[in-house]
Amino acid sequence: MSQSASLSNNPLFRKGERIYDESGRDIIELAEKKGYMVSTVAEILGMTVREFEGALERSVGIRPKELFRNHRALMARRMIQEGQDLHEISNKLGFRHYSHFATEIKKYYGIPPLQLQAVIRDRCDAVNQGLAGDK
Repeated sequence: MSQSASLSNNPLFRKGERIYDESGRDIIELAEKKGYMVSTVAEILGMTVREFEGALERSVGIRPKELFRNHRALMARRMIQEGQDLHEISNKLGFRHYSHFATEIKKYYGIPPLQLQAVIRDRCDAVNQGLAGDK
């Protein structure tokens, strides 16, 4: 089978930073609504978990669990930058327990959420001080 033939048979495709199915459903948006559960998203898409994993890996090069983990880590950082409470962030991102959130953040960023929050706050303060000094 040729490369182009295998790509055209893939039910998922990337458009910019987003990933869609043939019906135009946004995979990340589905994951957000369904608590980042791979099995639930696969079921909504009418696929088995294995089919979903394979289709996503062919279209973007990573498996759903890794995609969802990356997305949640980036969203957590954004929410921390906005000043949101860490426990609220954990809940909003679908973690059942704060400890699971803390473990994922530490795996992704190399530091726990509280320390990440301090680093982000320090960087924002430094930028703000630099801007104030420019005036």
